[in-house]
Amino acid sequence: MEVVGARRSCRHCSGAKRKCDRAVPSCRLCRRKKLECVYPPRKPSRFVPIESENTTSIFSDLESNLLDFEAMNDALSLSFLAPALDNQSSSTVALDVEEARHRGAWFLEPDSFLVDHRPMPIPLDFQISDLYKYIGLFQEWMVSWVKTCHNPFIHPKLYRHGFPHCLQTAFTTYSAYISRTPDNRATILGIVNDQANIITSMYDAETDTSSPLLDDIARIHALLAYQIISLFDGDIRSRHLAEKRTPYLTMFMDSALEKARRFGKEQIVAETTNITVALCQSAISDESLWQLWIISESLRRTWLISAAVICGYEAIKEEWTSCYGDLLFTHGVDLWSADSASAWTKLVAERDVLFLGRFDGERLFKLPERDVDEFSKLMLELTFGKQRYAEWLHRA
Repeated sequence: MEVVGARRSCRHCSGAKRKCDRAVPSCRLCRRKKLECVYPPRKPSRFVPIESENTTSIFSDLESNLLDFEAMNDALSLSFLAPALDNQSSSTVALDVEEARHRGAWFLEPDSFLVDHRPMPIPLDFQISDLYKYIGLFQEWMVSWVKTCHNPFIHPKLYRHGFPHCLQTAFTTYSAYISRTPDNRATILGIVNDQANIITSMYDAETDTSSPLLDDIARIHALLAYQIISLFDGDIRSRHLAEKRTPYLTMFMDSALEKARRFGKEQIVAETTNITVALCQSAISDESLWQLWIISESLRRTWLISAAVICGYEAIKEEWTSCYGDLLFTHGVDLWSADSASAWTKLVAERDVLFLGRFDGERLFKLPERDVDEFSKLMLELTFGKQRYAEWLHRA
């Protein structure tokens, strides 16, 4: 039977929360169960299919107003194509906007960059000494970054065109620190503090809003690397200087989030090759969408790790700390490690991406451990405590 795509899932598939192939007159599931396949009526909408003659005007408006986040989001949603169906021909379908955002551009919604400041109770089994374990893991992740150019919060493809200058210096400095000796330790720590001070001294709030988002993320990565060294090396002077730099790291984190929230796609679009061109054509490519996700997801995870480092240090020092809040990120396994746009797109189409904050991690405890990303597992343990986390692993 020829597949002609409906815009929304049928009532049976929607009620059963099953993937609907949206074939008409009857979807595959209803045919197999011999059920009457009924699709909900189309909602009145101001959006038009890609094939419409009005498409050109939509993208013309986009080009003339790059700061119009909602317009770009609508156009992107309309251009995201449905995945091919099993053993059936696929047709080009303009998805329902809500569904398209979930499957294609959920990560660029402005509100998804807002920090959640809900109060979160401290786990009953929490001990300050546990923080040393997590700090040690962060340090291991930084060593992994030096050895492989990536880790669970710096995506392998994030700096695919090379490190920005500030990150080149941080990479070299951290590499030297890993290989330090008693004879050169003081010299290397001096370099760390000098380079960190260069980053903070060059900050200008007025011009910061015009800098590329990828440069902002690189600046956070560089300063975070220096802070991890200086705060936890044990050198008193380095720790004192790093404490003075902590407000800058917080400022950089919040500034990058606000830029992503306010300017959304056009800031992230500026970082990726040919995406602006793709937006002006009939459909954004899988490659472009993947690169958009890599930048936004790396920013989210970097914010969470930076907040954890700051809070962890304050808690170790003062035996208490305030929570910096929570941020949405992708928990679904294999999305971070997908090595191509096609592999990533297939995972997005077939699975629940589990895009939620760590405060809402209760939902993840209902899933098998194999379905949850490595970074997410750490966030679960940090948020809900080692006992609850261990019980989940044992049950899984």
